[in-house]
Amino acid sequence: MEIRELQKMMQYEAMSILTSGSNGFSSHSPMMELAFKQLLQEQLTKANTLQATHSLPPKSHTYPLNNTLATSYPKMTQTSDTTTREIDTLIQDAARKYQVDERLIRSVIQTESNFNPLAKSSAGAQGLMQLMPATARGLGITNPYDPQQNIQGGVKYLKQMMDRYNGHTELALAAYNAGPGNVDKHQGIPPFKETQNYVQKVMHQYLA
Repeated sequence: MEIRELQKMMQYEAMSILTSGSNGFSSHSPMMELAFKQLLQEQLTKANTLQATHSLPPKSHTYPLNNTLATSYPKMTQTSDTTTREIDTLIQDAARKYQVDERLIRSVIQTESNFNPLAKSSAGAQGLMQLMPATARGLGITNPYDPQQNIQGGVKYLKQMMDRYNGHTELALAAYNAGPGNVDKHQGIPPFKETQNYVQKVMHQYLA
């Protein structure tokens, strides 16, 4: 029963008492009056309980990761000594496997994601080495947020660019950032401010 209905009942009871007489509440038996009051009290208690429940502040919503997200996002969500050591080991393994300078790999990762395995750009590039989804699929990567897959795939792609441009690091970096098609089209580093800044930044960190 709503508050308005309870109020009407209370008003009716008050009017009945005020106009007691042959047509008033006194014409009812004491048992009927007691039953009415008990019913009224029960309804008031229910209404107060319901109102108190609705007035409680909403709980903060913390949604657990579903199975898909849990798979896509590994536990290395914060920088820690363990995370740093694991990433160092992955970089060393990829450097040996693809014969790419370890310092260059670190410079690319620092520039691309600042060593954040869960980084995602507005363009959709993912993970430590910021691989575009199509590139990741072409490299056989099933989970771009997994550091091992991301680093292995990213270094493999960087090695392909190094081989394509005969070991010319700056051209390889430009192709990594803007795509080999743009490098070929412009026969050098494309005249894109972003790409030029990217190559300069990676090379500065690499040679420091």
